[in-house]
Amino acid sequence: MRIAFRPPFRVSFQRSKRDRSRREVSRGNAFLRRRDLSAALEAFDAAVALDPDNEVAWNNRGVMLENLGQPHEALRCHNFAIKLRPGYQEAWCNKGVVLMHLGQGDGAIECFDAVLRMNPRHALALLNKGISLSRAHRHQEAIALFDRALEADPHFGLAALNKASALFALGRNEEAVTWYNHALRKRPDLPDAWFHKGRALLRAGQAKAALLALEKAIELRPDFPEAVVILEEARARVTQV
Repeated sequence: MRIAFRPPFRVSFQRSKRDRSRREVSRGNAFLRRRDLSAALEAFDAAVALDPDNEVAWNNRGVMLENLGQPHEALRCHNFAIKLRPGYQEAWCNKGVVLMHLGQGDGAIECFDAVLRMNPRHALALLNKGISLSRAHRHQEAIALFDRALEADPHFGLAALNKASALFALGRNEEAVTWYNHALRKRPDLPDAWFHKGRALLRAGQAKAALLALEKAIELRPDFPEAVVILEEARARVTQV
C-alpha cells in the first residue's frame, strides 16, 4: 500500500510559512513601539516574503514606508492590503493618510468615508477626515468631526488637539485654549499642544501664560525653532507691560 506524503507536507509547509509571517509581523510591531523603523520594515518585508497574502503585513509595511518618506510605495502596500481584504478599515484609513500627505485631499476623504460607512464611530477615520477638512479651511465641518471622534473615544487627545487648532484658525482663542488644556490632560507629552496653546494665549493677550506654555514645548522638543520664535515674541510682550 502506497502512502501519499506530499499533500500533507505541502499543507504543513504553507501553514508554517503563514505562522512565521505572523511572527514577523509581531516582531515588526515590537520594533515599531521602540521607534526602530528600519528594523520594523525589515520584519514586515520578511512577513510579506513568507506570506504574500498577509494583508496585515502589507498594511504595516505601508505605514513604515510612509514614515520613511516613501509615500508612493506606501500607497501600493495599502492598496494591496485592501485588495486582499476589502473591508480592512485600518488599511483604508492609512491609505487616506498617505493621500492627505500627498496633497490629494478629495481622495483622502473618500478613503475615510469608506471606513465610516463600515463603522460610523471609527475615531481615527473621524479624526483624519476632520484634519483633511481643516487643511481645506473647512474648520467648522472639521470641528463637528472632532466632536464625533471625542464622543466615540473621550480619551482621544489628538482629537481634542485638532479641535483646538480649528478653533484657533477661526479666531476663537479662549475656546482653543480650553481644548488645548483638554488635550494636554490626556497627553501632557505633546510639544505641539503646548506650542499651539502658547500661540493662542499670546493672541488672547495672556503673554505670561504663553511664556510658560512655550517654554514647556521647547523643554519637550529642544529643536523647535517655531516655538523659539513665538517665545521671543511673548518675552517682548511681557517686558512691554
